[in-house]
Amino acid sequence: MSETTAPTGTELADMIGSVARYIRHHSRGIPPHQHRALKVIAKEPIRPARLAEQLHITPRAVTDVVDALVDKELIHTEADPNDRRAKILQINESGSTLLTELEEKRTAVADEYFSALTDDQKVQLKELLSALPDRIAKGN
Repeated sequence: MSETTAPTGTELADMIGSVARYIRHHSRGIPPHQHRALKVIAKEPIRPARLAEQLHITPRAVTDVVDALVDKELIHTEADPNDRRAKILQINESGSTLLTELEEKRTAVADEYFSALTDDQKVQLKELLSALPDRIAKGN
């Protein structure tokens, strides 16, 4: 019987990254940066500068993202009632519909991907991943 060597942290990280990339790639409807922005805007109306902060991108980069979402008629802008010089970004019905469709597609792709596992293996994988420190949510 051969001895199994435990994978390194880097190998595990690469495998997890590959799974995430596969699911993102096969459920993509708009570029990832636009999708992330649309999800933030859907939560509540937001100023572009605050959107840039939440996405960790520059104000110049957020302008390109916002312009693309406006051009695709997924969001609209209006004057901030507290400061008429500032804009507020709001999702519209088309944007909300697209987000719903993308989430449904992502769910279908992920379900298909993980269908190679038994239900017991899915439970075990969830338990293993849940045991890891939640550094992303904590900002570390």
